[in-house]
Amino acid sequence: MRCQRQLFSLPADECYLNGASRSPQLIAAADAARDALKWREHNSGMPIEQFFQPVAKLRKSFARLIGSEEADRVALIPAASYGIATVAKNLPLGPGQEVVVAQDQFPSNYYAWHRRCDESHARLVTVAKPSGKESWSDRILEAITIRTAAVAIAQIHWSDGSVFDLEAIRRRTDEVGAWLVVDGTQSLGAYPFDVKRIRPDALIAGGYKWLLGPYGCGYAWYGPRMDGGVPLEENWINRSGSDDFTRLAAYQSEYRPLAARYSVGEHSNFISIPMQQAGMDLLLSWQAEAVQTYIQQLWQSIDAELDRSGLRLPDGCAYHLVGLRLPDHIQMEALKSALATRKISVSYRGELVRVAPHVYNSEADMEQFAAAIRRCCQTTRT
Repeated sequence: MRCQRQLFSLPADECYLNGASRSPQLIAAADAARDALKWREHNSGMPIEQFFQPVAKLRKSFARLIGSEEADRVALIPAASYGIATVAKNLPLGPGQEVVVAQDQFPSNYYAWHRRCDESHARLVTVAKPSGKESWSDRILEAITIRTAAVAIAQIHWSDGSVFDLEAIRRRTDEVGAWLVVDGTQSLGAYPFDVKRIRPDALIAGGYKWLLGPYGCGYAWYGPRMDGGVPLEENWINRSGSDDFTRLAAYQSEYRPLAARYSVGEHSNFISIPMQQAGMDLLLSWQAEAVQTYIQQLWQSIDAELDRSGLRLPDGCAYHLVGLRLPDHIQMEALKSALATRKISVSYRGELVRVAPHVYNSEADMEQFAAAIRRCCQTTRT
């Protein structure tokens, strides 16, 4: 794979290493939105098939991305929190049971569980990140007991890039009959995921980061345990026969198949759906394995430079999301200033500098980042 910067709207003097915050604007998605607006300007009505066909195509594309052959298990949601709340509403949970989460995981995958545990007189178990060489995944495995009703965890931790061993966690949850709920917001599209291998009960992802979609979109894949569940809302389009507009007032209890009941109302957004599809088409052509390989090579290009500055990539992290801990001789405020001066965009999460490169970055971008660090080292020593 080569650098794909030409596919994104990025100023020539900007070094954007912040894909974990949000994707820069995909040009094809912007074009799709403009085309949709032009079409709307010349068409006062919207054909019935336009409510359904683009959605069906998008659901099928997302299913392909995660290795699923069941597009009907895909729901379109407005945010990861919506998908998580849907699972929390349907999880069987009683007094004395537990839901396991990782320390400092993203709030969208915490608040719903906190509320549900309070309401059910259950316990929310937070597993701290080990300070030594011990595996965080091993800590999660140790926390799963016969009291565990669900493990709600990300594939990749949003602040430091830690990769959790979802296959091992799935095996352990199987042993105790617990659900596995995966937040793929910081991984899907940039890191491989195989739904057949992991077998989650739910896989949720916000769509505006690594899935290259607009803000306000997301995806949810729901497994058999969610079949026949109760959605967060009751909207017309998710009911069986909703494509017959002449009979919408002939109310019925039956939903469309499988996960369609869980899609947000008005998900047939004539602007958002084409934008999402543009991103999905590109991701399917790239393949996540190739994306990781490309980004790994970017880091390798400055490996020696980082080593001289006393920095190293943490063990067990994904290459597209790396939380760097600064050595004592590099001051955080000095680095922030050096990066801002060079128009290098990263994020700061506690004591970590979160660097999130993607295929729109080049070795030259990484060298700019390394040069800012080098400058801070020289200033400190002076």
